[in-house]
Amino acid sequence: MTARILLVEDDPLERRRLESSLAHLGYHCTSVGDGDAALARLAVEAFDCVLLDLVLPGLDGLGVLGVLRARGCPVPVVACVTPSGLDAVASAIRLGARDFVVKPVGALRLKVAITNAMALAGLVRAESQARAEAQARAERHNVVTLAPAPDLEDAAEEPAPQMSLIDPQGHVRALVQIEEEAIRAAVALYGGRMSEVARRLGIGRSTLYRRLNALGLAVAEPYRPLAVAAE
Repeated sequence: MTARILLVEDDPLERRRLESSLAHLGYHCTSVGDGDAALARLAVEAFDCVLLDLVLPGLDGLGVLGVLRARGCPVPVVACVTPSGLDAVASAIRLGARDFVVKPVGALRLKVAITNAMALAGLVRAESQARAEAQARAERHNVVTLAPAPDLEDAAEEPAPQMSLIDPQGHVRALVQIEEEAIRAAVALYGGRMSEVARRLGIGRSTLYRRLNALGLAVAEPYRPLAVAAE
């Protein structure tokens, strides 16, 4: 698909020259002559890149960059300067410009700048999206809910206890702490039904009693008489 370029240039001769170069490079070009007109077009139309002269009547190029940054507009911008205006390039980059060209600019350098600006903007968007998805996954897995047993009517009426896998400092908690909370929650849910507690936790009853004793929840393991072979 042909990339759409918004050209912001107040000088009629320079604007026509850049329009011709952009058309020759295969871009679809829309031109405006000042910063306010550029912001108005960007508010209602989508562009793949903005070729922005920094010296404009009224709102200049740096002012346009500042407004775009405040709006959170992700469109990549290539700043256009004259040799005497190179001092403004650093400010433009700080405000979000992805690249710059010095007028009069050749077609090859113009294409490289636009291509680089769009590619860099794409990488930034991809990184931002990946970060947002990772944050969403972390939030989904931050809390584990222990569902009540379906056969316990009184337990089903109360909210299930929750365990946070992340401590207040944002670190994953130790397994021993999570295990302790899981055991305490299971005992609270299933009361003295230790067979059910062990089954729900996926451990043997002997292991459960050892864990309870280690946690200070001393529970005597049921006496099991040894089988005596008949004489």
